[in-house]
Amino acid sequence: MRAAGTDDERFGRELRRLREQAGLTQVQLATRLGYSHTYVSKLESGARVPRIAFAGGADELLGAGGSLVTLATNARARRQDECEQPVGVPLPRPPALAETVYPQPPRQFRLPAYGVICPVHGTDGCTVATAADGLAGMVGGELQSVGTDAVHVLAAMLVVAIEADLQGRGGEFLAPLEQTLRATMALLPKAPESMATVLLRLAARYADRAAWLRVDRGQRALGMAWLHRSVEWAAASRDHAAACSTLSSMSSLALLERDGATAVAYAQAAAAVKGRRRWIAVQAGLGELRGLALLGDRQQVARMSGDVQRAAERLGDSDRFEAPWLFDAEGATYLASHFAGAMRDLAEATEDPASARRAVTFAESALANLPAGMPSSRLMLTLRLADSHACGGAVDAAVDLARPVLSAARAAGSVLVDNELDRLRLRLGTQREDLRA
Repeated sequence: MRAAGTDDERFGRELRRLREQAGLTQVQLATRLGYSHTYVSKLESGARVPRIAFAGGADELLGAGGSLVTLATNARARRQDECEQPVGVPLPRPPALAETVYPQPPRQFRLPAYGVICPVHGTDGCTVATAADGLAGMVGGELQSVGTDAVHVLAAMLVVAIEADLQGRGGEFLAPLEQTLRATMALLPKAPESMATVLLRLAARYADRAAWLRVDRGQRALGMAWLHRSVEWAAASRDHAAACSTLSSMSSLALLERDGATAVAYAQAAAAVKGRRRWIAVQAGLGELRGLALLGDRQQVARMSGDVQRAAERLGDSDRFEAPWLFDAEGATYLASHFAGAMRDLAEATEDPASARRAVTFAESALANLPAGMPSSRLMLTLRLADSHACGGAVDAAVDLARPVLSAARAAGSVLVDNELDRLRLRLGTQREDLRA
């Protein structure tokens, strides 16, 4: 029996008070949140440690203003501090830091940047500074207390990591990102209520970024583990944009596994996320389009293609803050790249040469609009264009495109590049020995 006044019991008392205030029974609350009546009953009695995801959902449903998330976080942290059996699934362990000098990032830059919005200042914007001694100083060293400065350091590192990934240097940041993420979660129980949600939102973004760095290392299971945490933290902090982004990442990972049905399911979940954001319809629609193409559903691919194009035409300035990759030359490349992949996959599934020709046109458009300084994207798109040619029977054109980039593609260390190269080799089979590994 736990002593009265534990964090578990404080959470239970507050949950019961808010539930009764809302006029709900335990059964009604459990049904609305997707949990069992028994689970709610045990929470209210203090017999179970609350899950962050449950606390976030209850917070929103009961209008608790973040108090349930804070109490749940304190309860989970205290249980581990008391050396009891760890609650829930542990976070992935970060790889050992390489004994190298971290690249010095810019000292100051403006937010929003690369879709990262300051959790304190929002779209009004602010100037953030990286740690004085570069990335090495950002690995937990400045996370001793929670305040605007600490939040800015976390946001700054996230921006630097995204920028490096676009430049093909994302792997350098896996250990710093994961170590800082663990430090952030350790700090969460000490955070004042006003900052608890802010930290959870940053944690969701960090986990999504760490997931793809793990996938690039060939560790897809660990990548999916981070994605599940990201969704949980996004839901708990009511960050609908992060939830959509992460569910879209799950859809993309399903595409890498050639699982069209799962890709569609995750994309539809992303589209169902709350929040009146037009970019969500575009982002989720692209994932659904790609999954439908893998399934060879011509009719639904045609429908979804039109839906995505119309949604993209309706994007506004408010969408630019959260999804800048859908705008300007980068946006043209992003959309054309996904359409090229969808048409290539549809051609493969249906043996339709017209779809292969459309894939070639889209891939050429993506390459023509690709901004400078994105070498991995250029390699991936070049190989996608080559594979689109090969899918349509133009083997010589495919080989002529692929041969000059083979060495760079093998050394890129990008799962997306590897995926395109493997598909091209598999399609050509033994027709061209010069493209074999």
